[in-house]
Amino acid sequence: MKNRHKKENKSTKKHRRIFWIFVFFLVVGIGVTSYILLFSAYTRRVEREAMTTGTVQEEIYSFKSRRDLLSLTPEVKRAALYGRATEIDYGTYIIPGLNATETQVFGEKNTSSICTSMTPQGLAVTEDYLLVTAYCHTNTHNSVIYVIDKKTHEFVKEIVLRNKSHVGGIAYDTIHNNIWISCMSRGIPQVNAITLEQLKNYCFQNSHQPISYSQSYDLYAITRNSFLTYHNNALYIGYYTSNSASVLEEYDITEDGTLQTSTVDDDTITTGQLGVDSLTPLALPSGMRVITERAQGVAFYKNRILTSHSYGVLPGSLKVFPNSLQMLLEEDTMLQKIRFPSKLEQIYVDGDDLYVLFESAAYGYRYTSLTQFDRILKLNLNTLLTNSTN
Repeated sequence: MKNRHKKENKSTKKHRRIFWIFVFFLVVGIGVTSYILLFSAYTRRVEREAMTTGTVQEEIYSFKSRRDLLSLTPEVKRAALYGRATEIDYGTYIIPGLNATETQVFGEKNTSSICTSMTPQGLAVTEDYLLVTAYCHTNTHNSVIYVIDKKTHEFVKEIVLRNKSHVGGIAYDTIHNNIWISCMSRGIPQVNAITLEQLKNYCFQNSHQPISYSQSYDLYAITRNSFLTYHNNALYIGYYTSNSASVLEEYDITEDGTLQTSTVDDDTITTGQLGVDSLTPLALPSGMRVITERAQGVAFYKNRILTSHSYGVLPGSLKVFPNSLQMLLEEDTMLQKIRFPSKLEQIYVDGDDLYVLFESAAYGYRYTSLTQFDRILKLNLNTLLTNSTN
């Protein structure tokens, strides 16, 4: 009888211990979730007080601490750092404007304002510059492009855009020297362009005017313009989805650097058929591919298509597919999947290097992200794709 009572007491104690462990983790989980939701709601409404009068390029975290953090993704760390000891900060670039960006309150013409909640989204590489797009997390200020010197890694200037769109993607047409930018306008997906010469000559401080677009197009048959890239004289534009397949559309660039606005058989489509009256030309796609959900960026490398993916606080990933017009970019056709830090955004191929951007160090996500990267990483693609496995 005593033995039976002892067994019952041990069993009761064990169940109580399990119960209290469950309660502890439940409370912690509720607390963390509440903190994230409250902080996210707060940062979408309130910006910090500006401590400067211009755009600032300064590290938020030391290079050593971010190098150590990359140990969580050893394949990325190897591709980013191996053989780069002689380069500035091992080839990394500090993202400008995370603490302060000079721009304009949307709708307030001929003025200047400091935004402290800019969130980086898009990334492109030219012969001389890295270009990073960012939007205001509180939806107050005009979006911007940060121009970074490719050789010195130093911030050059900001380009103030004409809207406060999410600007999820940016691409550089190497033939016509046009810079294409993702946009939404009047609830319609749109793509805008500025010339490289415009970018070089523009100075916001001289006129406090946003830059003028050299081209603008509404996009047909796509829900949003979430990201884009340039490849083989065409723009590839896709949109982000959370839990369902998405699409990647191809828009041909004509000989004069403009987008194709009519089909081969000369059928025409106007924005009126979309239920919107607009004088903006309507660009028509020449092809479409299905891609997996949670895509944030796309890039082409040799005979491969690379897509970047991220969602919330979960780890990001780079997916590698064959570059085939007949191939669906889905899990069963994937060649590789490489784990990345969370909040991975646009990727961009330049030669044998893959430049990758994160939004995790932006004020709106800095204190709720599991990993924070305030730097653009430059990854050796030969190292990354050779040493990685599914």
